[in-house]
Amino acid sequence: MPSTTAELIRDRSLGELVRHSNVELAGLDAPQRVARAAVHDALDGDADDALLDDLDIVASEVVTNALKHTPGAVRMRLEIYERGVAMGVIDRGADFDALTVAPANEDPAALIEATSGRGLLIVNCLTRCLKVEPATDGKMVTAILDRPAGAR
Repeated sequence: MPSTTAELIRDRSLGELVRHSNVELAGLDAPQRVARAAVHDALDGDADDALLDDLDIVASEVVTNALKHTPGAVRMRLEIYERGVAMGVIDRGADFDALTVAPANEDPAALIEATSGRGLLIVNCLTRCLKVEPATDGKMVTAILDRPAGAR
């Protein structure tokens, strides 16, 4: 698999770019809701319910992480391809290390009681690729999801 999101997109495995949009998230009271609505608008009825559900979870989790662990989400970039969706959330963080997708606490009893720490694990299971890369305003966390065959 290509090592960066740009390489994945350049290798054409997602097909042709169908639509692209940028959504400003900075300063909003409910950026997760705006991100989910933008996903639905960008797909414009061109996705099944299962893909929309997965995209809703991914958008909510990645935006929430940006709000919780950085000075805030700045914008979301959506790229709709023939065979995939690339969703990038740009935040003001400077941590470019690999994303932690497993719960930090290995104690089974503590994992049962924990009220957070599973979001990126779930996102990683739903996506083809989950990457963090430098961006002009900080960093961009990008998730790539496959679209079923036959989608416009």
